[in-house]
Amino acid sequence: MRFSEPHSPLVSAGNYSRYTTVHEGDVRALKPDGIFVPLLLGGSVICIIGLVLASWSISMIVSNKQMQMSDDPCPGDWGDALELGDGTVYCSAENWAYLDVYKIEQIDVAENHFRITYDDRTTEYRWESIDHKAGLVVIGEIYDDGSMGCNFFFAEKELPEGYGTNDLYLGGNSDTLLPSWCFTSSNDNIEYSSDEQHPFLGVRMFRPMWDGFDSELVFDITTNKVMEHGYYPSSEMVETAIEEEIILGVILTFVALYILLKADLRRPVLKFDFEGRRISMRRSMNSTRFGGWSWKNVNFSSAMLIQEPNAVVLRMKIAGEERLIASFIGESAGDYIESLKALLNISNENVMDAERYDGMPTLDMFDVSHWDSDNDARHIYEYYLAKIGSASHAKTLDELYQGAGIESLADRVDAQKLLNQVIEELDPEFEAPEIIVNETRVVEYESPTETGEIATPPPSVSTPSDSMQLDAFWTQDDSESN
Repeated sequence: MRFSEPHSPLVSAGNYSRYTTVHEGDVRALKPDGIFVPLLLGGSVICIIGLVLASWSISMIVSNKQMQMSDDPCPGDWGDALELGDGTVYCSAENWAYLDVYKIEQIDVAENHFRITYDDRTTEYRWESIDHKAGLVVIGEIYDDGSMGCNFFFAEKELPEGYGTNDLYLGGNSDTLLPSWCFTSSNDNIEYSSDEQHPFLGVRMFRPMWDGFDSELVFDITTNKVMEHGYYPSSEMVETAIEEEIILGVILTFVALYILLKADLRRPVLKFDFEGRRISMRRSMNSTRFGGWSWKNVNFSSAMLIQEPNAVVLRMKIAGEERLIASFIGESAGDYIESLKALLNISNENVMDAERYDGMPTLDMFDVSHWDSDNDARHIYEYYLAKIGSASHAKTLDELYQGAGIESLADRVDAQKLLNQVIEELDPEFEAPEIIVNETRVVEYESPTETGEIATPPPSVSTPSDSMQLDAFWTQDDSESN
């Protein structure tokens, strides 16, 4: 299914995807013949993808909606709640928040120093407590060149009882609080001992908060086995994340619905309503109007079949504009011609090869159902003016009448003569292909009989003179009159 109306009710088929015609009473249709296996398999795969995505997105909506309605500030997988003294709640969020874990093989300690041997490196640290705020500690990592990289921490065990976010704020100009050794190189030979424990073993070391940035509680914690670096999101951040998950689930549900609609890869059916002058494109013969599209103001008399090497195309006018209706390719494309002629009442004159169609304008180019007045001739004259490009060099309509050998436009025969004259004016050297000349039919008219009735002469076929070669452009039986 598509959400925008196609420009044309186009169907196409090749050697392995056949179409067949249906003409049962008032029902005329062009429908697929059998099941095209590649489309069936492709549609099945798309359907499975859509169903999986729909199930996952609906499950996401339901689970997050349940968490949203819960009174727990850290519902579901958001873990345990850590409530500070000022009422701010943070969630452990083991399954959501990032957590970097570094494996420790050995910890050695010296005065205000400690050394940790990780599985891939050994790093030395220096630390010092700062009296600026309770629990404030500076820990500096000693790099290979002896320089320091210092960071502030708040040791949870030294924070006041019932501490809140204000106790974790450091404020501005914090660099002035750094000890002098943070700006010097360390070349001391320090003797470490493995008999003492890490000075902050098992203690959560909180990174300082900055004003307006308290949505996360970032911490480090060191044990004898690992050093963990992670964060706790605030309950407000969890609420926002849950809302975003619900919105994402809704969006993915619509995406899944779109995919499922695309999973219907059945080839379309074209239904032709001659009485209502309408073409409908549906997924099946019994689909309702919601299962496809319809086009009104169809000129079925303009239907023509264009033959190309190993291809046949059906063209027709819709609302005055010629459009491609069907395209058939492959070695058996020619088999469609007779069945389409019978289905759509297409005359032999409207079955032509591509060279004839592309090179020769026809009366079917114009949105005129009955050629029977000089007003209809204006359509051909406007085409002539548009093609010649300069009105100052153009002949008048009366001059074209005179060249065509008519006094006015009374029927389709006169219209064809006028069009032939226009073509001759635009391209004096043009000569109609011989195959078309031989198709020309010349109609002779007899004067009325004494009883006032017009005798109907038998049609005769003759080869026209050079001056009448352009009659070859006739696209329908020129003996018709309106």
